[in-house]
Amino acid sequence: MQTLRQELTDRDREIARKDEESEREKQALRQELTRKETELTGKEAEVTRAEETIRREQQQIQEMRQRETELVQAKDREMALLQQQLGEKHSYTCQVSGPGLTSATVNHPTHVLVQPSDYSPTLYSNTAKVTARLEPVSETAPTTPSRINLQVAMTSPSQYEVSYTPVSRGQHKLHVQVNDREINGSPFTVTVYPDPRQLGHPVSVYTSLSGPYGMTFNKDNDIIVTESNGDTLSIIDAQRKNVRKFHGAISDSPKGVAIDGVGNIYVTSKNKLQKFSGTGALIKRIGRTGRSDGEFADPRAVTVHNDQLYVCDIYNHRIQVFDLDLNFVRSIGLHGEGREEFDEPQDVWFDTAGNMYVAEWGNGRIQVLDWNCKFKHEFGREGSRPSGLTIADRYVYVSDLSGHYIAIYDTSGQFVAAFGRDGTKEGEFQGLRGINTCVDGFIHVCDSGNNRIQSF
Repeated sequence: MQTLRQELTDRDREIARKDEESEREKQALRQELTRKETELTGKEAEVTRAEETIRREQQQIQEMRQRETELVQAKDREMALLQQQLGEKHSYTCQVSGPGLTSATVNHPTHVLVQPSDYSPTLYSNTAKVTARLEPVSETAPTTPSRINLQVAMTSPSQYEVSYTPVSRGQHKLHVQVNDREINGSPFTVTVYPDPRQLGHPVSVYTSLSGPYGMTFNKDNDIIVTESNGDTLSIIDAQRKNVRKFHGAISDSPKGVAIDGVGNIYVTSKNKLQKFSGTGALIKRIGRTGRSDGEFADPRAVTVHNDQLYVCDIYNHRIQVFDLDLNFVRSIGLHGEGREEFDEPQDVWFDTAGNMYVAEWGNGRIQVLDWNCKFKHEFGREGSRPSGLTIADRYVYVSDLSGHYIAIYDTSGQFVAAFGRDGTKEGEFQGLRGINTCVDGFIHVCDSGNNRIQSF
């Protein structure tokens, strides 16, 4: 019994000892856990500080990049301003003139003169690099470069001549450069017209018209044509596929048609002159039968020149001039066959020098007056009855109603060529009326009796 008690006492002591050891281990573990939690808290604080440092550095980098961008932009502005100032100081300001500046003719040499308007040592120098090139831009011109025999020569210490011979019709751009820099106004727009000696067969024919009489073109190269038998103004698109017809306000057999710089359209009809918007809305109408200013006796062609309208008042044998608001300005010519006299003027046109060309049915001639309406010269073929005319580059194209042909002269009046005859086939005419050109380089003819427009 005594032995049993002793064993129990020993076990209690052992249990107490183990409890003490367990308590010490727990205490040590709690201390270790506390230490590690303290270390973790410190590391979290370090991470927080590191993240804050990173954010500050990122913000500094962004600010530095923004500053760099601003500096680059400021530098670009300074460079642009400097280049502008240098360009203004050293630009090649030139006077440019010559027949090849705005128009030319296929296979016919032409030229442009380039002359500085103020002293430019580089341009005057024999070592200056003056270059030029002619590029087709219209659909009717070939897309591949052509041999145009373009040359640049110094004709004097202060003048260069750019000569070239175009080989394709249509709109071109003439670039003129000095030391690889475009001169003022370059590139210049040049319309190249066909060789008048090689015309005869049309490149296109537009039908479905009723007595086409007068014709002009808008900035989109659309044909605007009066249909005298249909009391209609028609607009044929540049592709010559679609047509818009304006009825209503157009009446009394419309004849002449012209367009101003902002797209307003002017139409003559039975003793009236009318102004329309580009969409065909009537803006103003004037006129009545009579011989006084602003009265008419069967007006025909109308032409816009220097913001004024020139109207062929055929049976009053005069040309009446109006401003673009249809206010009467003056009258030109008296009835007769002498100088500065007219007999049934059918059409009127102007060359680049401001000379006025008048097609006279009654006198069978083209009479040329200078800018002051003083006689210069006259020309024509015996027995001709001119019904329309236009000027393309250096040539005057005249439609002859009685002869059913197109006669071509140079601007001095020398006969060059003619094509066409009476008939209904392509290249033949009946009732020739208006004739005109546009930037496509074609010669467009109102073949009124055949109810079509033929383009050459």
